[in-house]
Amino acid sequence: GVKEWSQLTAGWVIQALLEVDAGEMEKQVNMYTKTVFQAQKGMPGNPVVPRLKDSVDTFTPLLPCVVNLRNNNLQERHWDEIHSLLGFEVKGDKNFTLGDIINQGVTEHADAITVIATNATQESVLEEMMAKVAAAWESTELIVMPYKDVKDLYIIGDVTDLIAALDESLVTVNTVLGSRYVGGIREFVEGWRRNLILFQDTLDEWLACQRAWMYLETIFASADIIRQLPAAAKKFQAVDKSWKATMKATADDPMALKSCTVAGRKEMFLQHNATLDKIQKSLDEYIETKCSAFPRFYFLSADELLEILSQSKNPQAVQPHMRKCFDNLVRLDFGDDPSSVDIHAMFSGEGERVALGKNLKARGNVEDWLSSVEARMKQSLHGLMKAGLLDYENSVRDEWVVGGTAGQVVATVAQMMWARGSEKALREGSDGMATWYQTQLDDLQGLITKIRSDLTSLQRKCVVALVTTDVHARDIVEDLKNKGVNRVDDFNWMQQLRYYWEAVGGGEDCLIRHSDAVINYGYEYMGATSRLVITPLTDRCWLTLTGSYGLKLGAAPAGPAGTGKTESSKDLAKAMAIQCVVFNCSDQIDYKMMGKLFRGLAQSGSWTCLDEFNRIDIEVLSVIAQQLLVLREGRLAGKNNINFMGVGIKLVDHH
Repeated sequence: GVKEWSQLTAGWVIQALLEVDAGEMEKQVNMYTKTVFQAQKGMPGNPVVPRLKDSVDTFTPLLPCVVNLRNNNLQERHWDEIHSLLGFEVKGDKNFTLGDIINQGVTEHADAITVIATNATQESVLEEMMAKVAAAWESTELIVMPYKDVKDLYIIGDVTDLIAALDESLVTVNTVLGSRYVGGIREFVEGWRRNLILFQDTLDEWLACQRAWMYLETIFASADIIRQLPAAAKKFQAVDKSWKATMKATADDPMALKSCTVAGRKEMFLQHNATLDKIQKSLDEYIETKCSAFPRFYFLSADELLEILSQSKNPQAVQPHMRKCFDNLVRLDFGDDPSSVDIHAMFSGEGERVALGKNLKARGNVEDWLSSVEARMKQSLHGLMKAGLLDYENSVRDEWVVGGTAGQVVATVAQMMWARGSEKALREGSDGMATWYQTQLDDLQGLITKIRSDLTSLQRKCVVALVTTDVHARDIVEDLKNKGVNRVDDFNWMQQLRYYWEAVGGGEDCLIRHSDAVINYGYEYMGATSRLVITPLTDRCWLTLTGSYGLKLGAAPAGPAGTGKTESSKDLAKAMAIQCVVFNCSDQIDYKMMGKLFRGLAQSGSWTCLDEFNRIDIEVLSVIAQQLLVLREGRLAGKNNINFMGVGIKLVDHH
């Protein structure tokens, strides 16, 4: 053991140490130390053993120094620190022996060398983490896809995996920066962090620009839109040119990190997005002017409206959207010529055709000729109503019902004649009511007979709708007769929905009276529509709705789901020929969306059913309450124009 120990202490040099495994060397030193202790214990009084132990004690502190000095993770910067600490160079000196370590006092700096070696080891772990980040982005590419099969026109594809990888890399980099051992590589890591954040910001702006560009590209592909928005179109063309060039370059070199850290690219997309925002605002203002000219456009989405406006030279393009603009006017009759601008008639969803008179043309701006269609629709129905009243008095009722008059006219004229006949019977007393009740039974029997005959689909729908209202009318007359009502101002009669043809403002018009509410007939085309069976609950619901409407208020029918709240409200609007827009609310609704709806309703005189109204966020409901208050105050004051959300709008009231 003594011999081996002498050889060990005399022969080792740093270069030799670098060729021996540190763990193996530590094992050997421990073995020799153990041998010395055993020798000391088994050879008492032997003078060599204590000296050998002193030698081992001298050598033992060298072990950590030697292990640390041959740490494979020591870089040049770490050796510079060691050399600065020791005052002389160790690395590269082939003549440096273990004895030199002892003689030159290297062990005095053992703790400092341990710190440097530990830092080197930990830094190597961090460098390995950064190496993985660097390797990940060496081969990652942006997915670039052709757009609309146009040559050299591209868009970025799915970036889900890319964003996930970017987030993961940022987490790694932030973890490295949070380490206490990052000092030596901080500048390198912070450089990566800056690049990755630039990558993230550029990609966000890039994708935002792509979304806006794709939306506007379709719109500004239309010559009509370019003609009507020349300034916005010019701005878009500049962005479009830059976008195409950038995407072409990206398609040629799709490396993700390189593409998203190009100098000035983030700033370019920021500028493009600001420009596209301005274009979008110009577009919104343009849409607003179109909606103000034809308020029913408010009930269409922006995409649907732009589809119409981008084809303004093609009147037929509006056909698919008629159903959303009108209650049951689903198609216009332009005749057999596909390029014709002459509008002859309107069709309902059931296929009923109602003529719109002469000289109605789809020329000029689409909002202007659609406004003409709306006016002619109401004008035509008014004329048919007046003619229907005259025909009723000069025809057999059963034959008049299927005589070719529009189903809506049949239903309304029958209601007017029933109200007129009922009031006449009330004035005549009990005999008059008995006779009138028998007339109701006879009329109903006549319809039952007619419905069993050979009728067309439209005629049958017309008769079925009339049977529904006639059954209710019979029940009312029977109730009045049984109660002995003989005055037209008796509440039993006043609470019924009554239709009158009266002189109004120098002309004649249909007025609907319900209790003390008086509502103008709306003349919205409803077609040969079906009607709900009218129950006592329906009557009470309608009385509440018309009563609140007469007080310039809304109504809130309450009850379990599926009991008919919305349908009863819609059916009343149908009975009054007023367009009713059903709007399903949710927690995604904001005050701007509701404001758009209210502007459309106010200017077109339409009703709305706000389904699931309570699902709107409470913060939004408070603003909606203010919007409704402005509308109510305008109606109470009888104004034709009001300021709504800072914009002057028309206010149409059927009351």
